[in-house]
Amino acid sequence: MLKKWMVALGMVSVLTLAACNDGDDEDPADDEQMEEQEQEQEQDHEQDTDDREEDRDQSE
Repeated sequence: MLKKWMVALGMVSVLTLAACNDGDDEDPADDEQMEEQEQEQEQDHEQDTDDREEDRDQSE
């Protein structure tokens, strides 16, 4: 009888830990994609800034 209770308690513990561990909704792949998008936006911003500076130089 004690063995059955120990097995049941062990299974409940495993299920509880598995359910609690599933709280992380973010994927590491999502983080990488976000970083790539930020880098692309920074490059686009730098290019736009460079283009504006060239336009100013040409207009003078």
